[in-house]
Amino acid sequence: MMVSYFRRIALGSLFLMVCYIPVAMAQGDTKATRITLGSSSGTPGTSVVVPIYFTPTEGTEVGKLNLTVDFVSKNLKYSKMDPGIAAEMGNVDLATDVKEGKNDKDLETTTLNIVASFLTPDPPKGVPSGLLGYLTMKINDDALTANITLTAKATATELKTNKDLPVESVNATVDVLAPGSQPLVTCFIFSH
Repeated sequence: MMVSYFRRIALGSLFLMVCYIPVAMAQGDTKATRITLGSSSGTPGTSVVVPIYFTPTEGTEVGKLNLTVDFVSKNLKYSKMDPGIAAEMGNVDLATDVKEGKNDKDLETTTLNIVASFLTPDPPKGVPSGLLGYLTMKINDDALTANITLTAKATATELKTNKDLPVESVNATVDVLAPGSQPLVTCFIFSH
């Protein structure tokens, strides 16, 4: 009975740590506009979804956001980009350009260039805060276990002045799990 109680306490503490650590790491400089990629995991042959969260600094209206996502793509292939609730509510257009190549170690790489902008010439407000979009990616059927880093770099301009704004980018990982493993459940409340 006592062992069961301590086991529950230990598991509960571990769960809170897993959910809290990514938040603490993602906090960084609160004076900069922030773009955060959410981490994900899956097994070979499955698709994973990587959320893109956007947080402008208070009082700043962002008119255009450019996000570049680089990753080694031997085991992971880009499928599509879907708008999130923030893009839909703010009438923000998301355009994605995909470039495949090789890095200096001769590994296959993919670079995604994502532009968030407005279709109308004079939008009343900037890009809204929240879930900007989702990247859907497919893990190859023959993928081995791996941790694939999605490196994010972003730039932004102010809505009315087109002045460059400081942007903090938070990277993510896609964990390729062994076949038959269960992916970790992302803690949604603390992941953005």
